[in-house]
Amino acid sequence: MIVELRSVPDCPNLAPVREALYTSLAALGLPANVTEVVGDYPSPSVLVNNVDVMGGVVDDGAACRLDLPTAEHLRTALQQAMTSEPLADPAGAGLQAVDYCAQPGNAIRVDRPRRAAQLPDGLRQVYRAVLRHFAATGTAPSHTEISSAADAVGLDAAAALRQLSAVDLLAVDDGGRLIAAYPFSPVPTPHTVSLGDVDVFAMCAIDALGMPFMLDTDALITSADPHTGKPIQVTVAEGAATYQPPEAVVVYAASRAAGRSVDTCCSTINFFTSAENAQAWITAHPTRTAIVLDQDQAITLGRELFEPLLV
Repeated sequence: MIVELRSVPDCPNLAPVREALYTSLAALGLPANVTEVVGDYPSPSVLVNNVDVMGGVVDDGAACRLDLPTAEHLRTALQQAMTSEPLADPAGAGLQAVDYCAQPGNAIRVDRPRRAAQLPDGLRQVYRAVLRHFAATGTAPSHTEISSAADAVGLDAAAALRQLSAVDLLAVDDGGRLIAAYPFSPVPTPHTVSLGDVDVFAMCAIDALGMPFMLDTDALITSADPHTGKPIQVTVAEGAATYQPPEAVVVYAASRAAGRSVDTCCSTINFFTSAENAQAWITAHPTRTAIVLDQDQAITLGRELFEPLLV
């Protein structure tokens, strides 16, 4: 699916249409692969597979349009495009099966670096400020700290958080408070990552493995097998991971419902002491789409998801 957001320079109506677009994509469980183009266009315009969501012929020529794309028009156009495109086959082995999570109904998406790279500059700075605060302190930034980062780039803090949440780069509750800033969790989880003098919680096992690569540092990950309760440690040093016990693996599991990562898979992507325990857990949870990742697959996925986010 090709989604394009067109506008003239400094279009006053661009921000609300952009927010409605990203919110609609997130509500449908679609990756936010939006190409934003500034030039001589009816502004703002949203095209899905080169068709204007408001109908009619796509005309050239700079103009401030009065028929702004609404959330209803956006969802309708996106849903129509979804029904005309086949989903990828989730069958397979190794990391290929993880690619299924880029499709509706699964939450952790391998296109997270692409979505982060497509953020407008100011929004990207707010996002990175949130991540860096977690890394430096082990805790979530306060409302005042987020507002300060947003003010510095001329953004409203609440609106910035909503836009970042709409593309599942972080998550907020109904009150606008952070409940996730992948890979970081503001509340305790089974996965503790020690970054020198700072301890921080990861949202899931893959997030924990990706964290030291995102921050270009060594780390000690402490977790537990959810099937047996036995402890697991992973030491990441100079880009290499050492697992204890040596037979440890990761289960990547997600619900079949559309939604945010925090709701659909963060709690079920975990370390296990052995492949046997991992398979026993999968058998006991038949409603989850799950795959066992070996150590190399898990560390590769974590690195690909998170290493580019602060580069």
